[in-house]
Amino acid sequence: MGDEVLVVLKVYPEGIDEIGAVHSGIKEVRAGVFRDSKREPLAFGLELIKAAFTIKDKQEGALEALLEEIKAVKGVKDVEVEATTLL
Repeated sequence: MGDEVLVVLKVYPEGIDEIGAVHSGIKEVRAGVFRDSKREPLAFGLELIKAAFTIKDKQEGALEALLEEIKAVKGVKDVEVEATTLL
């Protein structure tokens, strides 16, 4: 217990047309272990993706690596940490 951190992220796509590709792309991220995701309405037909990943608690720079890899997914405009908790 306490060796992993659950990270919930809000992933913002560049536009309406990118949501499907972004949703698929974040599932391929290797800097963390993908757990779950769902699409949520944002505004004017635009959706964001809430995604949950686990990362190692004691690994230096693990969260930063996860955020950078998600930002590198084609079609991602921005990523925001919504919550973190020890497992």
